[in-house]
Amino acid sequence: MRVSPIVSLGFMPAGIFGQDVFEPAEFNVTEALLDNGVNVSAIPDLAGLAERSLLSGCSIALIFGDAKVESQQESAYDAVINYFWSSQQREAKPYCIVKPTKAIDVSTVVLLSRLTQCPFAVRSGGHAAFKSASSADGGITVTFENMKDISLSSDKKIASIEPGNLWYDIYTNLQAHNLAVVGGRVSAIGIGGLTTGGGISYFANQYGWACDNVASFEVVTASGIIVTASPTAFSDLYWALRGGGNNFGIVTKFNLETFAHGPLMFGGQRRFFNTSHPAAIDAFVNLGFNSANDTKAAQFIAITTSAATGTNVAIAELEYADPVAAPAIFEEYRRIPAFSDTTQLNTLAYFTQQLNNSNPKGYRETFWTASSKLDRHMVEYTFNVSFDEFSRIRDVQGIIPANTLQVITVPQLTQMQKKGGNALGLTPADGPVFLINLSTRWDKVEDDARVMQANANVIRRFKEEAARRNMVEDYLYMNYASQYQDVVGSYGDPQRLKTVARKYDPTEVFQKLQPGYFKLEGAPATTFP
Repeated sequence: MRVSPIVSLGFMPAGIFGQDVFEPAEFNVTEALLDNGVNVSAIPDLAGLAERSLLSGCSIALIFGDAKVESQQESAYDAVINYFWSSQQREAKPYCIVKPTKAIDVSTVVLLSRLTQCPFAVRSGGHAAFKSASSADGGITVTFENMKDISLSSDKKIASIEPGNLWYDIYTNLQAHNLAVVGGRVSAIGIGGLTTGGGISYFANQYGWACDNVASFEVVTASGIIVTASPTAFSDLYWALRGGGNNFGIVTKFNLETFAHGPLMFGGQRRFFNTSHPAAIDAFVNLGFNSANDTKAAQFIAITTSAATGTNVAIAELEYADPVAAPAIFEEYRRIPAFSDTTQLNTLAYFTQQLNNSNPKGYRETFWTASSKLDRHMVEYTFNVSFDEFSRIRDVQGIIPANTLQVITVPQLTQMQKKGGNALGLTPADGPVFLINLSTRWDKVEDDARVMQANANVIRRFKEEAARRNMVEDYLYMNYASQYQDVVGSYGDPQRLKTVARKYDPTEVFQKLQPGYFKLEGAPATTFP
């Protein structure tokens, strides 16, 4: 049976929306490749693919053309590898790199992987902190650097964005139209992983997270068929993609809802020494509980220790969606003595660049996360336990430890319920939720074990204290998690996600052939350094 690679909703087989399995039992990978225009029998290197585990770079180039393929022998290959943010991601050496220009190219990669059982990975921005999260060691790595189209619908209510775009590109493009979308806060992060992992935004209190503001996803499924998932078509797949990560397909276009914005807004940082930390904690907690008073406001506090001096610093990042020089909701923060204040009126794109300045490429990195009910004691405890563990690794070369504290507010949780809800499983009754993100940078692989242990200690102690105070919240934010954490297992309904995966991917292409990042069963890594 041949299956057309691109599905028009008007020509879907009758009853497909109610089927438990999307891919027919008689599905034939070779015929699907032929439908994509790949003549398998005409390419000598492909003649025995069914018995091979890897594609040769030559074979891939014959299929896609030299312009879309980089092999290990080419200079452009190194440029692609060195684009990855963390040095751990650069350790993965794919057999070849494919640079698709359209969704049908991505479909062909998926089908070739199925035929050869060659593993693959997909990179949008490449901002993960562990090896092989978005690069396939010994396999095919797909990068979206040639899929960067951004277009507006005729009424400008929808921005259609391809996965090669970074948030700076997106915001700058839309800024010219006095529009914005709900998206990331760091300029060099890609749209792909942030959105399918959830996507915390400066506008989250108004609109929810990035995944909650996707009108529809263009998705390459495991059978190579390209569908558009929305609240009314493939709605189960649409739900799963709102926070479920890369477990269900490859998104080749995000159709995001726009809103009127700017171009100017309020934002910046106020930095506090130890003596101001208690007051900063009060302001953080109070705003977390009272965020419904003005949903245009956004905040987080990052805490860090200077390796050189041992000084503990708290940095409050404050944003307000309108160009108001002194938003009243931040008055409590303004009363706290600060040794530095960068708050100003500027553009959304500018503020994402400022945050990106503290996230340079090429270092060893680790992320860890945990959450609890919002409680002043838990916030103060997080300050203390973080500074304690940071002090133990001050001598590590190049160390910059940080813990970013955020609140998933009741307004955010309320917005998460729209369009059938997202995959995270959080409800307004759960909130407000206190969310932490440990993020540590250092230089040498020899220090991995010490740094990882210090971060793991913070998480362990945080969870123990939350349990002691009856403040437990299981949720783990995918985009902040360590490879040693089971993200999907922390969601509200993991079984429902597995059911969706079985329907659209019965042979587990996106579990076994695309093994990177956070899968439906367990943590990516089980062996601690």
